[in-house]
Amino acid sequence: MKGKAIVLPTRTCHNGPAHPLSSRWSALSLSLLCAGALLLPPLAHSDDDSKSQLKSIQQNIAEKEKSVQAQKQQRSKLLNQLESQEKVIAQASRQLRETRNSLSALDNDITQLNTSIARLEKQQAQQEKLLAQQLDAAFRQGQHNGLQLLLGGEEAQRSERILAYFGYLNAARQKNIDDLKQTQQQLAEQRQALQDKQQQQKNLLAQQQTQQGKLESASAARKKTLTALESSLQKDQADLVQMRQNESRLQDKIAKAEREARERAEREAREAEKVRQRQAQAKAKGSSYQPTQSERELMARTGGLGRPGGQAVWPVRGRVEHRFGETMQGELRWKGLVIDAPEGTEVKAIADGRVLMADWLQGYGLVVVLEHGKGDMSLYGYNQSALVSVGAQVKAGQPIALVGTSGGRGTPSLYFEIRRQGQAVNPLPWLGR
Repeated sequence: MKGKAIVLPTRTCHNGPAHPLSSRWSALSLSLLCAGALLLPPLAHSDDDSKSQLKSIQQNIAEKEKSVQAQKQQRSKLLNQLESQEKVIAQASRQLRETRNSLSALDNDITQLNTSIARLEKQQAQQEKLLAQQLDAAFRQGQHNGLQLLLGGEEAQRSERILAYFGYLNAARQKNIDDLKQTQQQLAEQRQALQDKQQQQKNLLAQQQTQQGKLESASAARKKTLTALESSLQKDQADLVQMRQNESRLQDKIAKAEREARERAEREAREAEKVRQRQAQAKAKGSSYQPTQSERELMARTGGLGRPGGQAVWPVRGRVEHRFGETMQGELRWKGLVIDAPEGTEVKAIADGRVLMADWLQGYGLVVVLEHGKGDMSLYGYNQSALVSVGAQVKAGQPIALVGTSGGRGTPSLYFEIRRQGQAVNPLPWLGR
């Protein structure tokens, strides 16, 4: 604060009546004194106030900078926690899916075994009944065996018929006994197999329960991390800066993956072009060239997405929450679609291609990127887990990931982009109805 110049009151500069000369000198002296007082500098203590205020402001700035730095460190730590927790969720959900598939196959095996055992038990009962009837018939014959008939003076022809009859009965009875033993052995084997399958089922159910618990625990930890992260962030401008950084990181990550895959992609593109040239040459000669299966797959995954005409498969079905070009925040706009879908829903490749990237990326969560040739790529973010690995070839409609909430997303959804020559374009014209 600036000081004010001291102005003496008027009465201080004028005394009572005096000698004319002395009065003039006194008046002159007092006038000079008054004039001097008007020219005095600001008080010394006002300068001290300004310095004190400046020091206080500087202290506040230092404290604010320290607080911001602490927030950045806390935020960085929380983001690392979020990444590790979402990777645990991805692994647990993938294992849980595999266990459920194994249980489904095991249930089918058990159903088939139970059906087979029921059939064998029915067959065994019929064989036992037939054998009992045969034994009863033999018992009713009493002592009239073949030797007695011969010694009893029966005529030879009749005796031969009776002996043959007994032979047939014995052979039939022996075959029935052998069939019964085989049925009993099959029953024993299948009951043991059923017992083994049921034990395997029990183990898988326990494993499923453990995986489910791990998934729920990781999800709960992730929720806490998100809550802490939200409370530590300064929104608006900080979010805007972060979004720009996320986008830049995504660009860098894709560019790095492209550099690593460029040599292979260029080689495949050359090979695909040779096939197309062979087709063109054959057509010019009035004939045709039929590519092999591997050549057709090569051309499909290197031929790009083509002109937009609703030919591509939707990656997931659901409500489109955000569209390409809509305002995200400030001057930032969405460069793809956000499609709401239940957590765990399969995310499908929109066209044939190769997996360029499958990794966690800040702001986008677990991301899968497919390259389709000719500079065309499709990107799938916010995933719970990836079902494919880098370098894998995929077909249109093949499941490549599961819908999730990774990257700090609050509700389960898919972030989807199409890029041509590195630039995001509106994906809707490519997607079918």
